[in-house]
Amino acid sequence: MFHSIDWIDTSALSSWTIKAGLPCRSPQRDDPSKINGVEDLQSVATIASGSVDMGRIIAQAFDKVGENGSTVIEESQTLFDEIEFTEGLTIDRGFISPYFVKDQERQVAELMNPRILVTDAKIDNVNEIVPLLEQLVKTKEPVLMIAEDVTGDALSALVVNKMRGVLDVVAIRAPGFGQRRKAYLQDIAIATGATYVAEEVGITLDSVTTDMLGTADRCVIAKELTTIVTDGKQEEAVEARIAQIRREGEEADTDFDRDKAQERVAALGGGIARIKVGAATETELKDKKLRYEDALNSVQSARELGIVPGGGACLAYIQDQFTDEILDSFDDEDQRAGAAILMKSLSEPCMQVAENAGVEGAVVLSKIVELTREEGFGHGWNAANSKYCNLMDAGVVDPAKVTINAVENSASVAGLVLTTECLVTEIPVFESEDDMQKRFDAEGMGMGMGGGPM
Repeated sequence: MFHSIDWIDTSALSSWTIKAGLPCRSPQRDDPSKINGVEDLQSVATIASGSVDMGRIIAQAFDKVGENGSTVIEESQTLFDEIEFTEGLTIDRGFISPYFVKDQERQVAELMNPRILVTDAKIDNVNEIVPLLEQLVKTKEPVLMIAEDVTGDALSALVVNKMRGVLDVVAIRAPGFGQRRKAYLQDIAIATGATYVAEEVGITLDSVTTDMLGTADRCVIAKELTTIVTDGKQEEAVEARIAQIRREGEEADTDFDRDKAQERVAALGGGIARIKVGAATETELKDKKLRYEDALNSVQSARELGIVPGGGACLAYIQDQFTDEILDSFDDEDQRAGAAILMKSLSEPCMQVAENAGVEGAVVLSKIVELTREEGFGHGWNAANSKYCNLMDAGVVDPAKVTINAVENSASVAGLVLTTECLVTEIPVFESEDDMQKRFDAEGMGMGMGGGPM
């Protein structure tokens, strides 16, 4: 863009940014296609990461956890990439006492069809929970207690009953702090169908009955993580809660609050997929993690606004089909010139892809324009096999959001350069072969001298 804007009015620049995304959205027949299944996810992830295997793993993760789930990238202790799924409701807290653990080898406690107590109280007096414990002993139901903390004779009583086989019980601390802890506890109560026990709502521990306890299919409690596999009885309540949390996240004032809201949605809705990246060297590991993160962001963008043909074909189509429509929307001659420069630049990505593949860009662009006029939107050139085809069918796609942002950001940068009328750069230093050899010899000699006698 910048190569051609020396003579236009800078007041047109704001209209460039406004108009940049409009051709991608305006005509209904050319709206971005929505993601349809794991194949589309894999196509986006493969293009972004440059690896079929990475694309497959990313797609598998997103497909498994769903829209409400969360996918995180971690380092593996092996040489291979792995993916682990955490089902159900996840809490980043583990058992309070190791005496709650039966499986000493795995160091986990597992409760089948447990009842669940959710309270923000600190349980330190066993007398407060004796009525509830007596009811549970009679029904012989396992119980998971989630509280601010469990200490003193209350903890001792629970451990003794556990070890003697009188009551199958595990206690964990509630996640978070302050008001955020209360919100987490209310999330857990809704997901399990439990009554939130707190003095602020007028319910004390000594008044709790088994009817106030929640239910689940299974609970797995490790040292630092608890997973509650819900029984699905509270789906409508959970969906309503997720919608409420999302609204709170949108209205949040800080990124931290928005991130915490997303964590709550992920914990409630679809669990977490952990992609563990393995590599032989630190350099390879960093590279792979960055590629995974690029693919992750691309898939998230694609799920938000859909996908368009990749390889610059979408922008080339917009240039060919909508240039006149865009130019006619401006009355001012200078603004029309600015819009013309923007529209002219839309063919550059397509031509650059061809140039990178060792093919004449203008020839490829001409063929793509001819093909889209005959066959319609979606056709282009596949650089992987040098064939003209329907790129959507071939899996050569880009997230629509990425394409729109690329145009908007390019126009913004070009406008910034124009209005500042300067660029800051480094002056290249050219060295002759003799100078390079002298510098190399000097550096080598310095290394030898610094290392002591040779």
